[in-house]
Amino acid sequence: MGREEWTVVSAEEVYQNDRGLVVSREEVRLPDGRTVPDFYQVRMSSHVTIYATTSDGQVACIRQYKHGPRAVVLTLPGGLIDPGEDPSEAAKRELLEETGLASNTLTALGSFTMAGNQGIGTSHLFRAEHAETMRAPDPGDLEDMALEFLSPERVLTELESGGFPIISHATAIALANLKS
Repeated sequence: MGREEWTVVSAEEVYQNDRGLVVSREEVRLPDGRTVPDFYQVRMSSHVTIYATTSDGQVACIRQYKHGPRAVVLTLPGGLIDPGEDPSEAAKRELLEETGLASNTLTALGSFTMAGNQGIGTSHLFRAEHAETMRAPDPGDLEDMALEFLSPERVLTELESGGFPIISHATAIALANLKS
């Protein structure tokens, strides 16, 4: 019990926009034969999050407003994966765009579904070591951000106190520190 897959009986897209957000309503049949007529799925573009450290061990962090938590918070560099782009290439691109940093040492920390039942999207997490400044940050259109370099200890303190409220960022920090 609990290890069998559900069967999708039917699916209908009920909303889609040009930024990769799709909401669909599915009718699903459970292993015991019951059906759920309106099980909603949310699909979003996959994204990357990068725990980047400099040669002196400082962690590249960004302080910015995020509308999900509706607050100015700490984040790690990251962003959406472009169509057809490899997650590791997206990680390198986003790191350079948001921080001006580049690293020849990029390690995958894992890929995770954002929500167990609704899907939401896949978050690809990376660790970049010995990152060096290559240029000024160029974050793009909607992002007013301040680049900060914090010690790994300070990052963990901020994580524990709720300073990193976005789950993919919190997970990247935890995994990077577990695997260090």
